[in-house]
Amino acid sequence: MQADLVTIPSAAVKVAWPRLLGAWGWRRELRRAREEADHELLHSAFTSPRTSWRAAELTTPKRRLALARSIERLVRSADGRYLPGPMPLNRAAIRENASTLHELASRLTQLERPVSPRGVLLLETLLTDGFGPLYVQYRAMELKDTLARAADALASRR
Repeated sequence: MQADLVTIPSAAVKVAWPRLLGAWGWRRELRRAREEADHELLHSAFTSPRTSWRAAELTTPKRRLALARSIERLVRSADGRYLPGPMPLNRAAIRENASTLHELASRLTQLERPVSPRGVLLLETLLTDGFGPLYVQYRAMELKDTLARAADALASRR
């Protein structure tokens, strides 16, 4: 049993390394599986049984409401009445498309209506891609089309 424990001199903490490394490996594998499932969900016509777990994960009420709140915060932060925040948002493009963004957030909060996992993924990618049309000035013209694709994907039944 002592072989499993390692003392870290600086912190004087005993750590069970095999169990800790196992947890890290499990998280890494889960992240990899999510990335593979996301790729398949984005590029296939239907949700396969192999990716149904990820589709269920993406469309939970908790996730939908969190995404809707993120969209609303994005629109609020692009408001001209406020000073720019630390993120380099493409504020003009966001203000131009504010009504569409509000509609998408509203659609996500209508929990009685199903949404497609592809639509959720498209919106999450839009919000997190630092080189996307929400953040890069020269890609501002793409925002309207990207939002239209996300809206169509949210409404689809796949």
